[in-house]
Amino acid sequence: MKNQNFSIVLIKFSFVNLFRNVVYWPFWWYTKGLFLAFNGVVKLITGSWDSLALGVWLINIFKPMYSQYDIASRIISFFMRLIQIIFRSIAMLIFTAIFIGLFLAYLILPPLTIWMLLYAYKIKL
Repeated sequence: MKNQNFSIVLIKFSFVNLFRNVVYWPFWWYTKGLFLAFNGVVKLITGSWDSLALGVWLINIFKPMYSQYDIASRIISFFMRLIQIIFRSIAMLIFTAIFIGLFLAYLILPPLTIWMLLYAYKIKL
């Protein structure tokens, strides 16, 4: 077994590890990182659906509120739930658009950053 100075081994390992991570990063960003980001967006969208309880509102749209079964109560209940469904659907669309926009930013950010650096330093490829 060869005896080497600890600091030399540490520096060599650090530079090799740093080089490996810099080279591997773009592959990770668009493979495993992309898969993780997509799963995160799906979880955020389904979490928004659950927190807005749109499924519950849609299932119960024709049920009268407070067990009032006369015609006036049924009409009021229907329109109240319809208004709730409309506004909650608008909120869901806004949340979904934001989450998809963040996912697209995840895709576009690295090439955009490289392009901006090349443009800033006027490097022609």
